[in-house]
Amino acid sequence: MTAKGRASAVFTILAAAVLLWPALWNGYPLVFSDTGTYLSQAIEHHAGWDRPIFYSLFLLPLHLTLTTWPAIAVQALLTAYVLHLVHRTLLPDVSAWWLLPIAAAMTIATALPWFVSQLMPDVFTGLLVLVLALLMFAPDRLTRNERVWLMALAAFMIAVHQSHLLLAVVLLLMAIPLRRGLARVAAPLGLAMIALLSVNLTVFDRASLAPFSNVFLLARVIYDGPGMHVLRRDCPAAGWRLCAVIDQFPTSSDDFLWRSDGPVAQAGGAKVVSLEADAIIAAALRHEPWVELRAAMANTADQLCRFGTGDGLDASPITVTSTIERDFPSSEAATYAASLQANGQLEVPAPLRVLHAIVALAGVVGCCVLLLAPQRQLRNLAAAALVAVLANAAITGALSGPHDRYQSRIMWLPPLVATLGLAAKR
Repeated sequence: MTAKGRASAVFTILAAAVLLWPALWNGYPLVFSDTGTYLSQAIEHHAGWDRPIFYSLFLLPLHLTLTTWPAIAVQALLTAYVLHLVHRTLLPDVSAWWLLPIAAAMTIATALPWFVSQLMPDVFTGLLVLVLALLMFAPDRLTRNERVWLMALAAFMIAVHQSHLLLAVVLLLMAIPLRRGLARVAAPLGLAMIALLSVNLTVFDRASLAPFSNVFLLARVIYDGPGMHVLRRDCPAAGWRLCAVIDQFPTSSDDFLWRSDGPVAQAGGAKVVSLEADAIIAAALRHEPWVELRAAMANTADQLCRFGTGDGLDASPITVTSTIERDFPSSEAATYAASLQANGQLEVPAPLRVLHAIVALAGVVGCCVLLLAPQRQLRNLAAAALVAVLANAAITGALSGPHDRYQSRIMWLPPLVATLGLAAKR
């Protein structure tokens, strides 16, 4: 390795360390209610109906049922490495040591470190956009080995979350009229699709990319109105399992899906409800297509405006604590139990939440300015960031339901692109 390469490696490691401060402050890697499933799938050899297994497989060799700290350390290194490549691409003549203050600024001014430090695949949402953008718009700034590595990394990041698949499709569609990097985006997308199809066929006997995703869409059309109208109209004659509990529906789609005594659970579970979901969804869309379209647009707009940092940082005693106590040593369980989050004391400081919102909006404005830049590379990168922000809001808000966490995980992207892009423009 050359001296320049060694320097880049050192600054990448230091940047990764800076990104982990929320976990260090908490006393343990951050968790979400889904973290328990992501940990247990690979350990206990089961596949959840709602989450691909690939993030679980990523975690297993890193924690080895001993400690989860190496998992977020690797997430931080991957994040810092991608930031290094973006910095080197846009500012090739600027010293690599600038990666450290850039990472430090991102840790304070954006939500990025809160996702890096969390045992969830959400950190890969924004990274996926950056990686695909580099492959599309700046392949000449990458070595051959870097291009191959980034394509493999992109395939993994697409496969870890159902929404990432749709996000990659949107970026692929963006590449078509630009006639740039089409194959370099299509290849990782194709690999991810093959992996998802293979696993779902083997585990669930369904040749599907997301065999039970229609349950999420079912919840959405019910709580948007058309689905509930169809259930009221056609039950009990239709014979759907949900008809038996239609008068017990809770007020929110989250409770509909996840409550242990909710309608999905009472109807036999998500896998059973999935068998009838398509018929209900189709009937709802035939009956009131414009109502659902307006609701989808409203949910997308709502999601665009909801990106507060810290959503879901509550303690998760049922879904997470039980998994850590069951599958990890007592010392690890004790460390987790002593963390701020496990004791309900972890919260993103209010000044940081305000700063994150201001910086995110400033980043969007900055990317809009870059659309007028004379350099095509800067225009394309800014466009990719803006398209990704809009696409993520539509995918999560319209198809699942607006939550701050969904949009917060990608709103660190525009400030990064705007800052580096405007610096490169000058």
